[in-house]
Amino acid sequence: MFPRPRPRYDPKTIYRIHADREAGNSAADIAVKHDLPAITVQGFLRSSGKTCALLSPYELRGAELPPNAAVQVYWLGYIAASGRVFGQNNLSTLILAIHPDDAPHIQTLLADLVIGHPRCEFAESSLDGRQAYVRDRSLAEVLLQWGVGAAAEDGSIPIEFIPPALWPDFIRGYLEGSRRCPPFGGQGTRAPRVPGVPRTLTLVGNRPLVEGLSRELQSACGITGGAVAPSGGGGLSQVTFSPSDTTRILEAAYRSPSRTSPRAAKFVKKFLRPAGRRRNPSK
Repeated sequence: MFPRPRPRYDPKTIYRIHADREAGNSAADIAVKHDLPAITVQGFLRSSGKTCALLSPYELRGAELPPNAAVQVYWLGYIAASGRVFGQNNLSTLILAIHPDDAPHIQTLLADLVIGHPRCEFAESSLDGRQAYVRDRSLAEVLLQWGVGAAAEDGSIPIEFIPPALWPDFIRGYLEGSRRCPPFGGQGTRAPRVPGVPRTLTLVGNRPLVEGLSRELQSACGITGGAVAPSGGGGLSQVTFSPSDTTRILEAAYRSPSRTSPRAAKFVKKFLRPAGRRRNPSK
C-alpha cells in the first residue's frame, strides 16, 4: 500500500514564510504567525540548494534569473500537467503519468533537477497507463513549495510564481506533459495521439491553473482566449483556443525552446526561429 498523501499546505503561505525569514524573523515567530508547527516551518526553511537543483519559488523570484531557469520552468510545466507528490520524508515520491516513449526524456528531467543518484522506476497502471516513480525527497519537498499536490484537482502551481519572461517554457512543458488532450495526449491515457499541428488547442487541469494559463497567454501572445468550462469528472476544467490563437501559442512556445520532448520534433522544426534570422511576416 502506498504511503498516505502528505498534508496539503498553501504554496503562497510557504512563500511568505521564506519572506518572513529574510526579513529577520525567527522560525519560532514565523510558526506562531502562520499557526503552523515549528518543525514544519523549519522544514520549509531548510536549504535544498546542495541536494536539489530545482529552485524554490522564492529563490526564483529575482529580476536576474539563473542560467538554467528556463529549463527548470519547462520541467515545472511538465510536472504541473503530469505529476503528483505522495509520501513523506524519505518515502516522498514524484509520480509522473507519461507517454510510453518519454522514458528517456524522464532521464533528462533527473539530470536537470536532481543532485546525486535518484531512484527512478517505471510501471504500468490500470488507470493511468505508463508511470514514472521518482523517489527523491529533496525534489519532492521543493515541488511541495511550488504547489504540486497529491492529485491534479487538489491544486497546482500558482501562476504568479512563474517569471513572465519564462512563460513560453512553462506552457511548452505543460503541453508536452499533458496526456489529457492533443497535441501530446488524446482520449484516454493508454494511446495518446501522435503529435501534429492541431487546429485548436485545449488545456486541461485544476481550474485556478487553467484560468491563470488562459489569462497569461492572452497577455503574452496577444490572443483572445476562450471560456473555461468543466472537463468531465474529477473536478478538472478546460479551455479551448481558436485556430489562430493556437498558432500564436505554439509559435511562442517553440520559437526558442530550452527543453523539448523528442516527440515535439515536428513543432520545433515548424516554429524554431534560428538566432539572427528574422521571421518573414508573409509566412
